[in-house]
Amino acid sequence: MDSQSIPSEWLTAQTTMQEIVETCGNPDPKVAAMAQHYLNQASSFIQQMQAGDELWNYSTPNEAWAENRGMAGLAICRAGQIIDSICLARN
Repeated sequence: MDSQSIPSEWLTAQTTMQEIVETCGNPDPKVAAMAQHYLNQASSFIQQMQAGDELWNYSTPNEAWAENRGMAGLAICRAGQIIDSICLARN
């Protein structure tokens, strides 16, 4: 997936790789499959994280999903600024 700049309004929830790993065991197979996809794709992406950085989920607004231009993924924030993001899902 590609790296890109996203607006901070798209950030939805702070997360950790541990939370993503735990979600891989979700009883809902769709949720578990998406978490496994995130885990596989994000492993190299998060290597650029430094002490104090935050990992966030992001998603485009609902309108974008309704218009088949939705995107979701992960973003790394450093000192309150998004330094990089990776798109992991699109419609």
